[in-house]
Amino acid sequence: MISGVPLAYASQTMHTQATVLSLVSALGLCACGGGGTNPGSGMRYAYVEPVLNQTHTYSEVVIDNANNTINLGFSVTTTAVSATGASQLSQSTTGDSTIVDGTNYAVLTENQSFNDMGQETSYTYLGAGGSTVTCTFTPHGAGPDWPVQVGGTWQATYAFACDAGTPVTYGQTGTVVDVEAVTVPAGTFTALKLQSTVTWTDANGTMRTQTITNWRDIATSYSVKEEIAIAVSGTLPATGYAVSRTSVLESIS
Repeated sequence: MISGVPLAYASQTMHTQATVLSLVSALGLCACGGGGTNPGSGMRYAYVEPVLNQTHTYSEVVIDNANNTINLGFSVTTTAVSATGASQLSQSTTGDSTIVDGTNYAVLTENQSFNDMGQETSYTYLGAGGSTVTCTFTPHGAGPDWPVQVGGTWQATYAFACDAGTPVTYGQTGTVVDVEAVTVPAGTFTALKLQSTVTWTDANGTMRTQTITNWRDIATSYSVKEEIAIAVSGTLPATGYAVSRTSVLESIS
């Protein structure tokens, strides 16, 4: 989505890349319920596999470059978990398409694959004309290797491409900042606070830098809240684009 995830959408390709960092990178580590552990400075937190058939529903607020506020919603359901901990998730919008200044900000309906660290490896969606588009992360998408602990850092470089498109290289640096209580509509959670920066330049010469703060429930590894600031430079998109995105967990079922 997040981490991902999806990240500002002037075209179908841009829409896909935006979704990857804001939703996938951040929400890729998913499954819920508050944690009650008292964290110690040296405590290590393992990745927790998602719960089969469990659904997490999120609201998201996007601010675009014209200072428009765009309210979105989406849900993520775990559809498969392998013996090794790899998982399959289905993401879908909970609202209608939202087009502002020529950009459709609605969350794509996707079938997502994650490795046993909760890092996204690929996803598919239906493109124009009903054809299936497959997007792949090499070697995998954003996010730390687990276990993690407060004060730990990580770096990641990966390529992202859809079908036969030219791969775009992403770079991420991140830090596990703290463990703190976070209250969202779904409840109060004891969460790891992760801060990271993701940068990339697309084929049009548009450069983006995302500054991401993500809170993940220590009991489940799911994202409960994420805040993203997006700096855009170079060749600016011809249509509107996101400059911030905030998502929170609304419910678990």
